[in-house]
Amino acid sequence: MGDLNEQQCSAGTTADYTAGSHADGNARTGRSERKVLAEPIWRFRTGLKPASMVELLKAQVIPKIVVALGTLQKPAAHVDASSEGSVELFAVLVLGNDDGAAAEHVAREIAHGVSVEAVFLELLAPTARHLGVMWEADTADFAHVTLGVSRLQRIMRTLGESFCDTAYPAVSGETALLTTLPGEQHSFGLSMAAEFFRRAGWNLSMGPFSSHHDLTSMVQDRWFDIVGFSVTSDRRLDELKRDIHDIRRDSRNRNVGIMLGGPMMMTHPEIATSMKADMVSTDASEAPQQARGLVELMKSRP
Repeated sequence: MGDLNEQQCSAGTTADYTAGSHADGNARTGRSERKVLAEPIWRFRTGLKPASMVELLKAQVIPKIVVALGTLQKPAAHVDASSEGSVELFAVLVLGNDDGAAAEHVAREIAHGVSVEAVFLELLAPTARHLGVMWEADTADFAHVTLGVSRLQRIMRTLGESFCDTAYPAVSGETALLTTLPGEQHSFGLSMAAEFFRRAGWNLSMGPFSSHHDLTSMVQDRWFDIVGFSVTSDRRLDELKRDIHDIRRDSRNRNVGIMLGGPMMMTHPEIATSMKADMVSTDASEAPQQARGLVELMKSRP
């Protein structure tokens, strides 16, 4: 577990990104200005439906790319980061033999004008989810998926500095603790959420923690406005409920806000009620602004 306060992004280097404002209407301004690539060609051909294109990629194109990656040093072509087929093709690069192919592809996307935020939200995050689906479907083994996620994390860390260069100033020095359940490793989504919190000017600390005691000791020793959990499955919900209960009981901030995110919250947001959490956030780019709203709400509670 590391304290990342010293890595807080520098403030106010762009006037375009206004999501740090308290006004809800500005929360998505930064995302709306992302530049994305042009529509893929198949969308202009009435005879070929998107679903058919994806099936063609799965059946014919991707297997050939897998073979080609064994001999080619440079990955192929510029693709639309918003299309399903592009995510699958990028996953091939991430899982391929060339350790730098995926990073080189991302560099080309950015050189063509795609924003770092668009890469985070429309390429890296969907690809991480796709790798998870591949593992669950037994089309990729644990070792390959682990390698692929580590490459995605490396790309995200590399881009993090330039992402923070477009940060906006902290509004009032809010502090957040983001973590998985004790004993679990970092999730990719949690790492991405952390990048957006840093960019928004939050003072941030991160898990994971080796034990329940380590987690509760942290909130006893330090003030946090928000504690956020990434919930990846339903296997340890009893532990999550205990963690939330004990954080509220032991927290130095008696009105600490509890946020839940992660894959389980995307499919079963109702879990938050039974866990007695205060808020669910399923969009990393909006989470910092949502958290600020929660801080204000918690301040008004007796």
